[in-house]
Amino acid sequence: MLVTLLNRPHDVTIVSRSEPEEIPPGFVRVAIKSVGICGSDVHYYEKGRIGDFVLRSPMVLGHESAGIVDQVGEGVSLVPGQVVALEPGIPCRRCRYCLSGHYNLCPDVKFFATPPVDGALQEYVVHPAQFTFPAEGLSPDEACLAEPLSVGVYAARRASVGLGDKVLVIGAGPVGLATAFASEAQGGEAALTDVASNRIATARAAGFSASFFNSEMTGKYDVVFECTGTQSGISDAQRALRPGGVLALIGMGQPETMQLNGLDLNVRGITVIGIFRYANTYPSALALIRRYRDRMKVFQGSYVDMTDLPQFLADRGYQHYVKTIVHVK
Repeated sequence: MLVTLLNRPHDVTIVSRSEPEEIPPGFVRVAIKSVGICGSDVHYYEKGRIGDFVLRSPMVLGHESAGIVDQVGEGVSLVPGQVVALEPGIPCRRCRYCLSGHYNLCPDVKFFATPPVDGALQEYVVHPAQFTFPAEGLSPDEACLAEPLSVGVYAARRASVGLGDKVLVIGAGPVGLATAFASEAQGGEAALTDVASNRIATARAAGFSASFFNSEMTGKYDVVFECTGTQSGISDAQRALRPGGVLALIGMGQPETMQLNGLDLNVRGITVIGIFRYANTYPSALALIRRYRDRMKVFQGSYVDMTDLPQFLADRGYQHYVKTIVHVK
């Protein structure tokens, strides 16, 4: 089978490996069809590391994946031919975080395309059935969106977005749009800001109010999601909150670019929550895709065959689209 290997920064090759043949009990073999390119894939391609996760040997890219069940192991209810979405993080299922339902915080999680764990840009993946979700009525191109949408679903849940809440999302990239969709589904009135006019246009095309940040937004919102990890985004997010509001930090920047005004948080009674990945979200994310199917076409403007991906990355073709989906086979 063909796989996409990141050998070192700016060095991606398509190589052949043996197909996985053994399917253990409780596992499925999935023929991967669609994989979204994420900002983390690009970051590993450009820099070879994200924080403490450093590329030290060749790694298969890709974690936003969907495909078709090919074979099943003993004790699995999924059947060959089903379209499925693969949750990319496999926790230990034994630690205090897993046992309390917060498995996104598991210190031993094995997450696709996070060194040294291989990702999903390969023709076949053997995956635990527990983290393989049927996507009835959806195509693989749609089902692979469950991964970025899960971040939004988890964030909206953690922030307890409710009916009539005024919600601002700072950063109108894929995760920002996902968070706006999830907030709207929970009854919030979501708007987005960005510094790029093309992203503002995309958010509007998805049916949201979107603009550059301005002074009229100060002190207006019940919940603000910060999706950029930049100091300007953090500062705008804090200013936009009403007293007693909730600030959810999704974007991951550097410590020096994510500084908060502690006195303001104290005096105005603002709650700050950190959002890291997600847990127990995939069924809801897939339901979200079905509900907003037409509006989510903004995520489907760019496709590339896996065999063409090395050149696509070298040309930085991903910069021109909200989301690029790789067709594996």
